[in-house]
Amino acid sequence: MTTPKRKQSRADVIYESLRRMIVTLELPPKHVLQERELAEKFAVSRTPVREAILRLAEQELVVIAPQHGTFVAAISPDSVRQAHFLRVNLETPVVDMLCQAGELDLSVPRAVILEQKLVARHNSYAEYMPLDDRFHQSLFEIAGMGGIWQVIHARKAHLDRIRFLKAAERSELDTLTRQHEAILDGIANRSRLGAQELIRAHVSGSLAFMQSLLHSNPELFEQTAEP
Repeated sequence: MTTPKRKQSRADVIYESLRRMIVTLELPPKHVLQERELAEKFAVSRTPVREAILRLAEQELVVIAPQHGTFVAAISPDSVRQAHFLRVNLETPVVDMLCQAGELDLSVPRAVILEQKLVARHNSYAEYMPLDDRFHQSLFEIAGMGGIWQVIHARKAHLDRIRFLKAAERSELDTLTRQHEAILDGIANRSRLGAQELIRAHVSGSLAFMQSLLHSNPELFEQTAEP
């Protein structure tokens, strides 16, 4: 029996909104977060705002400095590399599992791809990113590993900022969608080695881009980071 999803609280809604704004750099590194201003923005008391900020701090997206303030954290190269490690080492075996499974219902990821094609016409990765995540999440859910995706999602926010910058600069939404189609076709055709190679290449594209950003936009990163 499927466990019913918990209804989102006000803190959940604020957390998701702030996370999206940080990932898309609408709230850039070092931006100061004021509880009072956020409470007014979301028309709530300070309590759910504080809860959301604490969750963001747990994911190292926000720095809470006593007597100094709360501000958006700089991008951590170490966190990006760790999230990449998680994705490669968890998504690859999930794809392999699907290639070896019996008859699969791939209607959800295929429907997501259709939505991605529509959104890609606007060339907005801010709109595309939730669909990108939904595609990968659907593969985990089909494999019966939905909880593992939640672990990845909680650890990949710094990587998501790199993904956003990469997609925005290179206007590569059509490329991402084609990669998703190829991965899904590989699964449908039981092409184990091909599908695994496709998912590795798809997930790994952000690391090289981060290295170039460390040189061209060092202000986005932690000051202790070295190229």
